[in-house]
Amino acid sequence: TFEGELEVMVGDKIVHLKQVGPAHTAGDILAYVPADKLIFTGDILFIEGHPILWAGPVQNWIDACDHMLALDVETIVPGHGPITGKNGVQAMRDYLVYVRDEAKKRFDANMPVLEAALDISLTDYDSWGDGERIGVNVATLYKEFAGDPTPNDTGELFALMAHIHKSRRG
Repeated sequence: TFEGELEVMVGDKIVHLKQVGPAHTAGDILAYVPADKLIFTGDILFIEGHPILWAGPVQNWIDACDHMLALDVETIVPGHGPITGKNGVQAMRDYLVYVRDEAKKRFDANMPVLEAALDISLTDYDSWGDGERIGVNVATLYKEFAGDPTPNDTGELFALMAHIHKSRRG
């Protein structure tokens, strides 16, 4: 294990490992192979699917996206979804900023988590799967905004996602 960054040789290739979590989870790592302009993102990148913010803070995730966008990279292997380019990273970053900003407005208005999750428009992300994850994202962001370090109750979060899924299906 390591903290921060680590450079390793895999065969004749240098691989830069960078700790970017906690974000999705506490152990988020990027593995960048500069010679191949390739990065493996693990669960820090979801393509064509809503991410799920189990750990946070969300700024770490946004910073990880910024880091990937700054690299000389052409091929990006996400933890979820098809192989992508920087456009996939930018889409994930845009989603995270949008959800953070929309959740903050609702938090400041004292809107309950469920109501906020249902109120945030996901129209721009309709083609992405797993839209019910907005519930977890809002719940985690609310804790972050409140400075509450206690972990979310996973069972409650799954119930919240089920409720949102059912509500959105009509």
